[in-house]
Amino acid sequence: MYALILGCGTIGYNLASELLASGNEVLVFEPDAVRYSSVVNSFGSIALQADGTNPNSLEKAGVRRADLLIAVTGDDSSNLIGCQVAKLSFNIPKTIALVNNPENEILFKELGVDVIINHTDVILQDLEDSIPEQHKPSFFEMPLSENSQKKIFRVHVELESNVIGIKINDIQLPEDTSILMIIDGRGNSKNIDSNTTIDIGDELIFIGDEDSIRVLNNWLTM
Repeated sequence: MYALILGCGTIGYNLASELLASGNEVLVFEPDAVRYSSVVNSFGSIALQADGTNPNSLEKAGVRRADLLIAVTGDDSSNLIGCQVAKLSFNIPKTIALVNNPENEILFKELGVDVIINHTDVILQDLEDSIPEQHKPSFFEMPLSENSQKKIFRVHVELESNVIGIKINDIQLPEDTSILMIIDGRGNSKNIDSNTTIDIGDELIFIGDEDSIRVLNNWLTM
């Protein structure tokens, strides 16, 4: 399977990693120089420092032979436009878009995005359903396959949690564990950067091996 990914924040990066690990061909669009360099340093030449909503950029990436486009930027308009261009101009078979603002979900549906992602459970289930069985990365399986030591882990931040107000950078993650995303109490996806703080009602989504996740869980729920 050949998958195009628009945006390489936390979600896009982990998608690329797991799809590549499952033997799929991936190309990432990321206009930000720092994130682009991170992808290239980690995975090699699988990225374009370009806007994935631009038809010329999509042509350069070989969009006409792509099986899937996943738009997971932090901007709903970019995600929607990317899916529209891929579907209407290049007839790509499947489009998946992250909706950062739940109020935009109806618009995404009306404009023909195949799979719309806006809540944690939907992210895990719809992405699994949207990828052909033989190409599914273990990342999306619940539980993950026997070939993968990693699991998805979710923590809901309660009123008595001692991590409220802590910045993401202050969380000492175990080795090989990463934050996939944070959903706030209203169901919106938070942008993750050094200044992002954990608030009451947040749901933190991690990926890591079982031992590391257990250590992290004990710390987060003390």
